[in-house]
Amino acid sequence: MAPPRRDPLAKFPRIAVGFSALLAAGLVTAPAALASTTHVVQPSETLSGIAAANGLTTESLAAWNGLAADHLVISGSSIIVPTVEEAGTGSAALSDGSVSVGNHVVADGETLGSIAAANAVSVDELAAANGIADPNLLIEGVSLTIPASSGTTSSSGLGAIWSPWGDLYLDPAAALAWNSMRDRSLADYGVDLYPQGTLSAYRTYEQQAELYDLFLSGVGAPASPPGSSSHELGLSVDVATEEMRYVVDQIGWEYGWGKLEAPDEWWHVSYGG
Repeated sequence: MAPPRRDPLAKFPRIAVGFSALLAAGLVTAPAALASTTHVVQPSETLSGIAAANGLTTESLAAWNGLAADHLVISGSSIIVPTVEEAGTGSAALSDGSVSVGNHVVADGETLGSIAAANAVSVDELAAANGIADPNLLIEGVSLTIPASSGTTSSSGLGAIWSPWGDLYLDPAAALAWNSMRDRSLADYGVDLYPQGTLSAYRTYEQQAELYDLFLSGVGAPASPPGSSSHELGLSVDVATEEMRYVVDQIGWEYGWGKLEAPDEWWHVSYGG
């Protein structure tokens, strides 16, 4: 089970490169003229929740504000919300033939592996999309293009649930119950229910192993060893906000989503049938 990624540990060496030098090298680009709006963060809001509410990916909103994707926003602070066109969340063809779904600004301590795992792509795919020859050399502050996943997560035999990033998957019975619970939540509470990221519902063994390796390395959030997570069975979802968890606590038992697995992790909800 993995929560939304926390700020990575500052244990890796930083490479200081001036912004003007990066600009001249073509590694970053100057932002276009703004047609964006300012959003004042409300209590219990998260970066991912604000992004989803505006049709953006967490990574693109974070990049626009010069933040890490796992940045914890503070109530009362301001976030610049770009338009979808400005943020570049629409698909775009890359030079290697893949498709771009957003951008990510490298934060202190991040690795190509941690960024790849957080966006459900392989290190090779991420390196190829950005022309990176040495995956061990990553410069803080550089904007990386995030390619679309190659689709290594098989949806065969699984049920689909909605997310801001497209359909994600669960065990068929769990998905059916989730979709019914989501409809009820929207009708009675005005709250949508969805996973907080692309790896927050069903995960393959390989994806769980990547998250666990990141956890052991001190970079990733807590994660169970591969082969032991209910995410691999399609029976758990990590929700995006505490408000969503509150609703699940109120009505989830009616739909089989009241199983308590991780009492210390508010984001983790599980299906027990």
